[in-house]
Amino acid sequence: MKVSVIDVGYNSLKMVSSHVMPDDSFRAYDERGELTELGEGLTRTGFLGERGIERTLRLLKVFTDLNKLSHVDKVLAVATSPVREAKNGVGFLRKVETETGLKFRVLTGREEALFSYLGAARATRLQNVLFFDLGGGSLELARAKRFRVKKTLSLPLGALKLTELYGRNHRRFTKKEYDRMKRMIARLLPTRNELDLDGETVLLGVGGTLRALARYDQREKDYPLNKAHNYTLRRKAISSAHKRLRRLGARKIADIEAIGKDRAETITAGSLIISMLMNRLGFEEVRVSTHGLRDGILAEFLRDPVSYRRGGFDESDAEKSIAVNHSRRPETAELIRSLATHRVISLEESSILQEGLEEVIDLYMTTRPESLFYLIICEDSFLNHRQQLSLAVALVRAKAPKLANWFYSRYKMVLPGKSEESIDLLAAVIQFVEIMELTHAKVKLRSSGSALHFDITSPAKRFPRRYLARAARELQTATGRNVKTMIHLVPSRAELPRIASN
Repeated sequence: MKVSVIDVGYNSLKMVSSHVMPDDSFRAYDERGELTELGEGLTRTGFLGERGIERTLRLLKVFTDLNKLSHVDKVLAVATSPVREAKNGVGFLRKVETETGLKFRVLTGREEALFSYLGAARATRLQNVLFFDLGGGSLELARAKRFRVKKTLSLPLGALKLTELYGRNHRRFTKKEYDRMKRMIARLLPTRNELDLDGETVLLGVGGTLRALARYDQREKDYPLNKAHNYTLRRKAISSAHKRLRRLGARKIADIEAIGKDRAETITAGSLIISMLMNRLGFEEVRVSTHGLRDGILAEFLRDPVSYRRGGFDESDAEKSIAVNHSRRPETAELIRSLATHRVISLEESSILQEGLEEVIDLYMTTRPESLFYLIICEDSFLNHRQQLSLAVALVRAKAPKLANWFYSRYKMVLPGKSEESIDLLAAVIQFVEIMELTHAKVKLRSSGSALHFDITSPAKRFPRRYLARAARELQTATGRNVKTMIHLVPSRAELPRIASN
């Protein structure tokens, strides 16, 4: 099944189209969006302007044609702050339905915060977070512990909205207007106590401003990965970028490729909001997610289509929609847990294998090493960049050690410390997992002194004993522990009658 999610926002119009699998997981195959500025002038007049309406309608008609061309089965269309705030919002939606056939659901501020949080939480699996979604017209906040949303806020602190209010001189801010904007932001932002933050809380954010700041920071650092999802931005970096960009003005900012002309006018106000939020709440860094509202909308629709159509999405619905990670490969998951229990691998190495390997093991067994590396790195993973790179290099290392050395050198700035030793260990474990997958084996691990004993039971007629011996040697080298293997070839039930008749 193909499903497209269309999101009409204050500043832009976006559509993500996804393939939905039989287990209701989904993968985006097309993402499109343009600056339509539907909310332009709204703070001044209270109405959606004709130019914004026409730009939005034009693009919605293009999206409708694309969905028909691609044989999309279902279109989920939502509208956010500009439509819910505008006096002519209902009339705008009637016009849209008449000219395109699209029926839009107008989200409340609370629903917007929850859907956005849901999409980001599913893409990062961070349990204890303060989540924010900075859009053109509003700032949505959600406080969650163990994936349970405790509090949501919707604040009128959008990047375009503040730019229109205070950046009237060709979208430049005079000192007087800039100071007024800062006072407004300070007045509306909550405190740590109001949000019940603790020392374990991770700041997680989405939105075009945050993605632009991530790209800008990566350019400044000559960062080797062109990837915003799960990138970590430091507070000092955001503050420094804000000061530089404020001095430049929109015209010069538009020439900075990492930011671009679509974000040039609003980046000053947007970066100030994020910087002040981090200062107020005492966060030294923020994790970037490129998944938010549209992912959350699709996830909830697939979980319960009837409930989605009924509306009234709340905190309990969000919790239900965050998929629990039930492994499709329980034997592999058990082996990884056993390796961690016996301190063969660290908890972080266990997490890298548990969270990342299951998603890519089929690719590993069917793809050339160089292609494999780039396919993995291009995917948005639950892992942070260092962890994802460690997994990718380890998968290549298990097949092509020399090529893995090149990748390690190329991305070394993201792989500091003892990453090389960890990658060797991960590669050895991956070879054991590959053997299990190909032979449908089950493995029991026990230890005695410094020795590790792998009892392997498999229905395979031909077992790769030499390959297993090599994997055992590599694991022994990586751990410094004596590795012993015992193989039990047990015919499957399907083979028993045939064997008996012979």
